[in-house]
Amino acid sequence: MSHQIYFRIVGYVITVSMHVSNIIIMIGSFHGEPMKNHYVRHFSEMQCFFFTCWTFVFQTIYAIFGLSTDILTLKNSRSPKYEPPRVLVDSRDAIFSVLVWPSTVLVFTMFWSFFYYDRSLLFPADVDLVISSTSNHIMHTYILPATLWEVMFRSRRPPKSHKWHVLGVWMLAVVYFRVLFMVHAVRGVWVYPLFGVMSGSILFYLFVAMLFSYLPIIYYAQWTLNSVIHGGREKKMMVN
Repeated sequence: MSHQIYFRIVGYVITVSMHVSNIIIMIGSFHGEPMKNHYVRHFSEMQCFFFTCWTFVFQTIYAIFGLSTDILTLKNSRSPKYEPPRVLVDSRDAIFSVLVWPSTVLVFTMFWSFFYYDRSLLFPADVDLVISSTSNHIMHTYILPATLWEVMFRSRRPPKSHKWHVLGVWMLAVVYFRVLFMVHAVRGVWVYPLFGVMSGSILFYLFVAMLFSYLPIIYYAQWTLNSVIHGGREKKMMVN
């Protein structure tokens, strides 16, 4: 059995602990004087609609799933012919490939690009009253190393066809945009001020088109990285 399984387990435990602890801390911060601030109240009400929140939920669920699968593998390590059920392996690969990797890279790149350009397009500085710098980095920075750790210590075989995975990534984007429009239709506000600025202009459609073009690039990048890191090992296994 490869020693990489132990590195993965450590990564899963850290990921779950990091996100769960941060969620508890953030929930505890939304009370008292800061809640009198209009922007803080809006941020609190919109939390479950932020794609960032969807992303760390994806990461947490995947980490729990991966941890359970690897522990199952360790428990059966004395059996030389044991392999995890194919349905678990395929589900694990699909969750990571379609949900975890694309959402993580998208959030990391898009958030920090807009944050340093004009953070008010995402959320105003008033939100710092309840979201610390550490919490902000856990949600938008540390998610990337956690995902790269998985790529580094788990070799995956690319699917025979990437078509359905790419469609799955696009479908997630469609679902999220439907949520954004639903929130705007029901509450009369945009989850992200960015969309309010672009709404009604061609910039909105250009941004959406750019996003849907960017997602496949993100998706295929994981397989390039997987090949660079594990390509030699996979070829050796195929020869043997």
